[in-house]
Amino acid sequence: MQRRLALTLASLTGAALLPHAAAANERHLTYTYESAVLPEGAKELEIWTTTRVGRHSYFTQFDHRAEFEVGLTSKLQTAFYLNFSAVTFEEMGVKSSELEFGGVSSEWKYKVSDPVADALGFAGYAELSAGTNFYELEGKLIFDRVVGKTLLAANIVGAFEQETGHKSALELELDLAATYLVSEHFSLGLEVRNKNELEEAEELEFSALYAGPVLAYSTSTWWMAVSVLPQLPALKKPSGEVGARVLSDGEKWNARLLFSFRL
Repeated sequence: MQRRLALTLASLTGAALLPHAAAANERHLTYTYESAVLPEGAKELEIWTTTRVGRHSYFTQFDHRAEFEVGLTSKLQTAFYLNFSAVTFEEMGVKSSELEFGGVSSEWKYKVSDPVADALGFAGYAELSAGTNFYELEGKLIFDRVVGKTLLAANIVGAFEQETGHKSALELELDLAATYLVSEHFSLGLEVRNKNELEEAEELEFSALYAGPVLAYSTSTWWMAVSVLPQLPALKKPSGEVGARVLSDGEKWNARLLFSFRL
């Protein structure tokens, strides 16, 4: 009886720390996903902007995503994305800019266990993206846990991409995060990303490492999260790479802003 009472009190405490969990699934992190899903019938419009800055020569890229999310059941949600990107780069001393439609994406996320009520939160995630000359299939294993006022999360990510006229590529990523729930509305933490690319899905080409702060704020009608992740010295550099970081296929700085309205 005492153990059952303790578990009940722990669940109620976690619910108090995450007060909107029953009505929404605001994110406290940007690159690292949490196991929460939208309740059945709930809808959100989510706008993403990811900024990538700095390679061997001038490079700035903005990736934009417009996402419409729907809760199908208490454990299953789906989403539809429109993807765009704008890039400015320097080649042989000349700067060029391009605007590109990045295709569409379909997301499915299933929550198995809860980070407050259960020993460990867990969800499975699948996303299919396709454009006029490529397709990509991405899967995630999502783990999270609320300990006191701290949210811990980890994602194991795999993505296979095939682009017309190019070799297939397999990306493996490990995302780790810890954030402190300062108040009912505000959280502050740290995210770490380890991005690995395997050429033709066989040989490891590089292993890049990013880490930086993340903060989030939520209200009853909207929420936002923002992070800035500089690239740290690489765990493995591509052949011929100059310097300690991966700047042929990575950037000196990554940043992401998520902004969502509840519909």
